[in-house]
Amino acid sequence: MPFQPTGQSTSIAAPIGGLNTRDAVDMMPEQDAIRLENFFPGATDVSVRNGFTAHATGLPSTVQTLMAYSSGATNELYAISNNAIYEVTSAGAIGSAVVSSLTNSQWQYVNFTTSGGGFLFCVNGADSPRHYNGTTWATPTLTGVTGSTINNLCVFKERLFFCINNSLSFGYLPINSVAGAITTFNLGSIFHMGGFIQAIGTWTRDGGSGPDDYIVFLTNHGEAVIYTGSDPGDADKWSLVGTFKLSRPIGKRCLINVNSDLILITEAGFMPLSQTLVTGENAPAKAISDKISGSILPAVKNFGSTFGWEAILYPKGQYGLFNVPDSTGGSFVQYAVNINTGAWGKFSGQDAYCWALLDGVLYFGGDTKTYQADTGLNDADANIEASAKTAFIYYGGRGSPKRFTAIRPVMGSNASLPVSIGFDVDFEDGTTAYTPSAVTTTGATWDEATWDVASWGGTISTSKSWRSVSNIGWNAAVRIRTSTKLQSVKWHSTDVMFEIGRGL
Repeated sequence: MPFQPTGQSTSIAAPIGGLNTRDAVDMMPEQDAIRLENFFPGATDVSVRNGFTAHATGLPSTVQTLMAYSSGATNELYAISNNAIYEVTSAGAIGSAVVSSLTNSQWQYVNFTTSGGGFLFCVNGADSPRHYNGTTWATPTLTGVTGSTINNLCVFKERLFFCINNSLSFGYLPINSVAGAITTFNLGSIFHMGGFIQAIGTWTRDGGSGPDDYIVFLTNHGEAVIYTGSDPGDADKWSLVGTFKLSRPIGKRCLINVNSDLILITEAGFMPLSQTLVTGENAPAKAISDKISGSILPAVKNFGSTFGWEAILYPKGQYGLFNVPDSTGGSFVQYAVNINTGAWGKFSGQDAYCWALLDGVLYFGGDTKTYQADTGLNDADANIEASAKTAFIYYGGRGSPKRFTAIRPVMGSNASLPVSIGFDVDFEDGTTAYTPSAVTTTGATWDEATWDVASWGGTISTSKSWRSVSNIGWNAAVRIRTSTKLQSVKWHSTDVMFEIGRGL
């Protein structure tokens, strides 16, 4: 007959509060997770992330830049590898390079529409800029500034604005122009800490094009100068808003617009410009990454100078993705934030040097290939390894010991699901061995056993079976680990049976 637990029970939600590497384990909110790898926290459950598939193949080396061109109904994707540009819009083996003999593969780009059509305009601070009009790649004719010294750019008020190598001056072109005379504007007397302008971004306080739109110039020392207006050459149409001290930015791809805010990738974490300016503070506690500061700040310290820091907003997946180096040799992880709840998850197994969004589809560049992300249930035919550990919860209060007798994870899948489950007490950190095949156990010892619920074929089914445990402690945490290749996995909640008493 089925196992019948005794005692009192309670149900806890899956860790929809997301990954928490900031708080001490004895003070962590109940809905948070000590570990949440390749699980993504939704509003009501956590689920194993989707996989990825190989897209364009045969690139000569690591893809360090992906550029999406979009103009009208035309959407094309370009990869920069081994100092050459390749079209990678279609899946399969690539053709010949469309631009070759470049100095490096680390480029920055924007899409810019003029009366002459839509352009992809890109720069790298070592080669002459390039632009693409949907038909032809060309080198624009620029005067006033040596083109090969332009290393970053943005679009503001129908103009292209440029960063110049090792300079506190920025450059800009006439309205609706992708060529011609570049005018420079010196901010050396405005900045107080020297250095050079590392990035330029835009910020709006009203969500659109209007009087509350600003351009932000950010130096390598973390100073920000903000202007409003449309023409730097006309004092009546160009006004200084202020100068602000922020944290030092990381890399050229250190800015991302999210709704009406500008998020900065900095040494203090992922900082929203609006929050920083309003409070006048620069502490990690003001970062949107505050809850995962225990992961981000060590990564900054160890790999802050490593290429690959980048952020991208992915509306279809309802998350923002931050690419973070995990070593100096080309290993990366991603921290994904639910844009509706603010909860974080960590993605691994996707060694992405760069990201791009083309017509709503997410891509990343890897070693000799580009990949389509967030598709399928495996990582290019390999299993997705996912693991999670909840916060330690004091069932029935901190002042009483408990004897834990049974556990019932409530999980959903579209197929038979091998899952390893552990149960830790009193801040233990167990190491449940993972068995990749379905194993049926009777009278097993938790922390060592593999849990599986017969076949779940067909549509999404839910497991609700009680399993016995035998642990005594003041608090407990649930560990779950799975290796999936053909299965969707959702974790809804966990029921725990226990007894409270003295001297247990």
